[in-house]
Amino acid sequence: MSKDHLLTATVIILITSFTLQWRKSPILQSEWQPILEAVRHECDPDNFDADYSFTQKTLPTERKRAALLQRCLDLGPGLLPWIKDTIPRENDEEVRGMLTAFAAALGDADSIQPTARAMNGHDFPALKITAAKALLPVRDPRLVDSFRLAMNDWHFVVNGDCGLQREQFYPVRAIAAKALMMRNLPPESYDQMLARARSEQMERIKKLEREILLSK
Repeated sequence: MSKDHLLTATVIILITSFTLQWRKSPILQSEWQPILEAVRHECDPDNFDADYSFTQKTLPTERKRAALLQRCLDLGPGLLPWIKDTIPRENDEEVRGMLTAFAAALGDADSIQPTARAMNGHDFPALKITAAKALLPVRDPRLVDSFRLAMNDWHFVVNGDCGLQREQFYPVRAIAAKALMMRNLPPESYDQMLARARSEQMERIKKLEREILLSK
């Protein structure tokens, strides 16, 4: 290799290395700490805005958690070391669930299934919604079963008539349906798929019977 070629190769390597280091610049604790404190506040049972006993369709904590998720996505995978370091030392179960959902959204494979279990869990409604939103764009074939299960989510929204009317719409079910459609799958639970398959089978049988009768 000539000196000119060697010099050119060296310059290219240095420029590439500098560019990669710039792209992977470490995220400072000053950027991570406010997110962590905000998550802890939203998961605090004494936080008035996070109380799910009130008759509202969209509570402030849902919007705030969605904003925190977006902040994590904006900062990118460089935030993962902070999240992964914090999870084992966090005592609050809901906070751990939120941080795990953030990690899953940032591409941490080990966090995908725990987040799916949180989406289909029986506690922490706002965590369930955040988990569903975090998993929505994640391309993992194992999630199809989780989204099918989420289509049967038992939560409901209380709204109107002094809090006596139960609404059928609930964000987890809506997000699960959207996730299935994004994967070109019917937005159905497995029970709904089975019922549809049986109905289609019965229709085919009836059609065949009519064709037999007409052929006689």
